[in-house]
Amino acid sequence: MKKKIILVLILALFITQFLQGDLSRRNEMKAELITSYEGTWEGSIKIPGQELEIIVDFIIHEKTLDGMIDIPLQQAIDLPLNIVSIEDNLIRFDIVDVPGDPRFDGTLSEDMNTIEGDFTQNNSTLPFVLHKKSIEEKEQESAHLQETLQSIRTFIDTTLSQWNVPGVAVSIVKDGDVLMAEGFGYRDLENNKPMTSNTLLAIGSSTKAFTAFSVGLLVDDGIIDWNTPIKTYMPDFKMYDDFATEQMTAIDLLTHRSGLPRHDMMWYGSYFTREELYERLRYLEPNEPFRYTFQYQNLMLMTAGLMVGRLSNSTWENVVQERIFNPLGMSSTNFSVDVSQSSDDYALPYSGSPTEEPEEIPFRNISTIGPAGSINSTSTDMAQWIKMLLNKGKADDTQLMMEGTLETILTPHMFIPGKSSSEELTYRNYGLGWFILTYRGHPFVQHGGNIDGFSTLVSLLPEDNLGVVIMVNQNGSGYPSVLNYYIIDYLLDLEPVDWNERILAKLTSLSELEEEAGEIPRVEGTKPSHDLDAYTGIYENPGYGKVDITNDKKQLYLVYHSFASPLEHWHYDVFKPTEGVPAESNTLIEFHTNLQGDIHKLSSSLESSVAPIEFVKLPPLELYDPEYLIQFVGKYEMGGVEISVELNKSGSLMLTYPGQPVYELIPYEGTEFSIKDLDNFHISFIIDKNDEVTGLTFIQPNGTFDAKKVEQE
Repeated sequence: MKKKIILVLILALFITQFLQGDLSRRNEMKAELITSYEGTWEGSIKIPGQELEIIVDFIIHEKTLDGMIDIPLQQAIDLPLNIVSIEDNLIRFDIVDVPGDPRFDGTLSEDMNTIEGDFTQNNSTLPFVLHKKSIEEKEQESAHLQETLQSIRTFIDTTLSQWNVPGVAVSIVKDGDVLMAEGFGYRDLENNKPMTSNTLLAIGSSTKAFTAFSVGLLVDDGIIDWNTPIKTYMPDFKMYDDFATEQMTAIDLLTHRSGLPRHDMMWYGSYFTREELYERLRYLEPNEPFRYTFQYQNLMLMTAGLMVGRLSNSTWENVVQERIFNPLGMSSTNFSVDVSQSSDDYALPYSGSPTEEPEEIPFRNISTIGPAGSINSTSTDMAQWIKMLLNKGKADDTQLMMEGTLETILTPHMFIPGKSSSEELTYRNYGLGWFILTYRGHPFVQHGGNIDGFSTLVSLLPEDNLGVVIMVNQNGSGYPSVLNYYIIDYLLDLEPVDWNERILAKLTSLSELEEEAGEIPRVEGTKPSHDLDAYTGIYENPGYGKVDITNDKKQLYLVYHSFASPLEHWHYDVFKPTEGVPAESNTLIEFHTNLQGDIHKLSSSLESSVAPIEFVKLPPLELYDPEYLIQFVGKYEMGGVEISVELNKSGSLMLTYPGQPVYELIPYEGTEFSIKDLDNFHISFIIDKNDEVTGLTFIQPNGTFDAKKVEQE
């Protein structure tokens, strides 16, 4: 009996050890099987008429298999996979959080280099095949990529001097990876300070994409609808054109189809606040009907940013900071060149061209127009911006914007007339804050930026999962385009185009044409119609603001916004600024006389696509001072008729003539006033040598008539 019990125990022990050993061997085999899946697999789903490229990465995490899938044509990057089961040579996995329950059922080949099977989604089944990338292939690809990046660095080193560009910061993102965030050349030439990946540069109008994104965030929140009139959200919104006032939408603001030309001299260099610029929109003349054509325009983007701030009970800056910069880790990026200059690493602004040496110029603070162009950033920060955009609005595990909203932003909304002179580029369209076209057959989204001393170009090739940012500290530089195309050609393995030589030659040709154009024709032997003092005073336009003309006894002097310049007599009553921005743009100032022969306004073509902007001469400030005006109050007698002049509570002189309405007297100049609502009717008060008011004169188209002041008892 004891022998039987011992035998059973030995047998049980043997079976237990056998089972444990078998389980151990099976676990080892499963671990080996899991290891065989680890790596990158490339292939396609065979859709009728085409093959949909897919890339699967299997990763071992805590002894289990995880995975991600890329579908380049759909701009899908790093979609997480759920590994349902692995049994022998069979594997099943599905894509997490994608509609239609997409699932792969595959069989691993004996050589463990191929997975074939069926892909199922929405009850449709299609064949798929994946091939494992070998270590040698990975090494070759890595080596090729490093060679390409080195060729880009070499190109930069050899071409910067050709363009006289002080420095450049470059960001490159491909397939979700930051391939480059580097600086080249100098941020400060005089002190030999190098450009780095953390050097701050102004991105100018590339800011517009951030503003469009901020509007899209409010669309996601349900606060804004793309096609609801702006007046619904901002009742005080008003344009020159009533139809545009009532119908303008967020899409209209962001697509440059408002009907307004640039009108840049209204805000550039001004001291207006953002709200003041917004209030002055109603006085800016359009040159095209609303929604008729594309006309690049900064003030509408400013308005979009103002709307974002108002509807968020905050500011545009705060919304962009909190909902874009912070989640993306763009810790250096800011909204003002003043802030940049408090940093330890910022680029100085320079002028220059391929034919002119760089020269340092002043910073231009454009915070007022901020949503159209005030952001300053680094190549490190901008890499995170384009990485998120290429990843359909997702940063790491955070979806900053709904995919559909971002797709609306990057979809063409407005055709841009005219065809590129380069065969590699197609017709252009404009999305929301982005230009949209194709480059050598590849869908291409981009936006440049130019502001005093800086030029930027941001480009996305969504179907190629490629993004590029080029920033230079040179004014109006063509170099970002040259470098941008070079990078795209080499990273997409396209036959290189010598953009450097082509664009250099074009710029040289344009420079020669500008020299041939010469100066504006001048009529010799003329002189002003009045003494120079007659031209002095403050002139005002309700949209553009004030121009101050003074006389230093030798020549006239102009001050407009932050610009100042002497005025050289050109011919007749036309004068020409000789210094600064007004001189650089060949601006002419024309003075005009009225029927009384007085200089009463000036005009200048500050916006070439509309009639010259007119500034009306303002009366001296004393004519608005009640303490000065009180001397004109009293009774006046003319031909037995008593005329009364009184000062009302608003501080305006009011004239009463028996049998006629009470007239308001509008300050004109000296002691002269115009009569409101009566064209070319004036009143001039007469003052004797003792500075006493003794009478007044009616100045009318049919003559002049005197009235004597009646002494009061």
